[in-house]
Amino acid sequence: MDSYQIWLYLHVLMFVYWLGADLGVFTLALAIRNPDYSVAQRTLLMRMSLLIDMTPRAAMALIAPVGLVLAESLGLVSVPNWLNGIFWVVAVVWICGEIVAFRNMGTPLMVRIYIGTGTLFVVIFGVCTWYGIQSLRFGEPFAANWLALKVLLFGQVFLVSSLMAVCYAPVEAIFRQMEESGSTPELEARVRRQVNRGAVVTVLLFLLLAAIAFLGLAKPI
Repeated sequence: MDSYQIWLYLHVLMFVYWLGADLGVFTLALAIRNPDYSVAQRTLLMRMSLLIDMTPRAAMALIAPVGLVLAESLGLVSVPNWLNGIFWVVAVVWICGEIVAFRNMGTPLMVRIYIGTGTLFVVIFGVCTWYGIQSLRFGEPFAANWLALKVLLFGQVFLVSSLMAVCYAPVEAIFRQMEESGSTPELEARVRRQVNRGAVVTVLLFLLLAAIAFLGLAKPI
């Protein structure tokens, strides 16, 4: 097995862990709508979903620099070594930040880390969208149309992921309210509303990932 095949295997493996673990997170998120569970049980389900979500977040962070290595090996893009290094450092720092945020759940430190992650998502969305469109128009920096479209869609993944965070984030505060004052129809309706909104966005994420996988496999354009 040569180096290209090793990197390709890692790329596919990260995609599998990303999508597969996200399906588990999605299932647990739907379960917390159930008012038959106690608040403590639903809070536990939410924390379990966040723990499982560490896997797709790590894959999300690493799949881009691995993908760039693959694209370079095929001659479809040229990335300076210093820029490649920055991509890897950002990925590692991002993963470390996710771990620290999870270990400090519910604290101001977690909030600051997630604000930083959200800012990073917006930046990646903008960069991937810009270079994806530029490459489709002019053939650079990504030489193949299928790769340019893949980069463009990858940027939208970060936009959708940000929307998911906006939808799901209020649920923890609602559960804290339930712990203090008990469940009410109004609070239950708020939980269902936030989770249902998050579910719609999550399905959109799955569709984007399916399209990205198709482009990488079939290379139709």
